[in-house]
Amino acid sequence: MKDNLSILSNQIKGDWFLQENSYLTINKQQRKYKERVSFLKNSQSNRFNIGNCLLENANNKKLIFKVEEIKENLFTIISLNRNEQIKYKEYLYIISNNFMISLIIIKNLHKKQYIGLKISSYIRRIQKTL
Repeated sequence: MKDNLSILSNQIKGDWFLQENSYLTINKQQRKYKERVSFLKNSQSNRFNIGNCLLENANNKKLIFKVEEIKENLFTIISLNRNEQIKYKEYLYIISNNFMISLIIIKNLHKKQYIGLKISSYIRRIQKTL
């Protein structure tokens, strides 16, 4: 897993534009969300930083986290929350250095039913140099 995580982190490092569409089956609602995100960088202007999220959850004994490389530029990220009996499975496809697509499926393991789906696209922000 450590090798897969380092491969993934090298490819996604930087600033991105994120657009998400999510659908929750519980209340049958769709949500759209747009944000600037920073992967594995220190940035005060962003609300979300995956590096911080991974570090916060790495030592949590109630959360299982696994990264696998299926094919070149296709990763799965699986996390399991034992308290809430929720399984989160993400398929992350890196199309190019500047574009990624993510499909996330959320499942309630206790009731054995799917509770959500999220599709995200990421476009790398170009850094201007002066």
